[in-house]
Amino acid sequence: MTTKSHLGPRLVLQPASRPAARSAGTGALKRFFAIADAWELSPLQQCRLLKIPSPQVLTRYRLGQAPRLSAGQQERVALLANIQHSLQGNAAVKDHAWAWLNAPQRSSPFAGDSPLYFMLENGLPALREVARLLVRERARRL
Repeated sequence: MTTKSHLGPRLVLQPASRPAARSAGTGALKRFFAIADAWELSPLQQCRLLKIPSPQVLTRYRLGQAPRLSAGQQERVALLANIQHSLQGNAAVKDHAWAWLNAPQRSSPFAGDSPLYFMLENGLPALREVARLLVRERARRL
């Protein structure tokens, strides 16, 4: 059996350093909790949107005592931030985001449900769909 000798240093892919990964997760959590407060979400709604198993674990996240966010959770926070940003574009109505999220919508894909209910019931695919819908609406207005 022959062995290959490696010439030069090996390329080793490593995850971000712990402090960098921790600060990225902390920033995402701060963003999420700010959105949750603005949208007046209950602890159970927060758990469902962020895909956290229980309100007790949610409390640990709020206190900074929970594990790092998974890639899926980070994507959820990014989508929620995108949705919030799109909804804040209408500065004329102070509570526009809350009102839009909680009002039943006849248009597709909501079928009479509120956007918040749609996202809570359908998870990550619904978050993606709502974010895309709002980006398209915003582009039409410009």
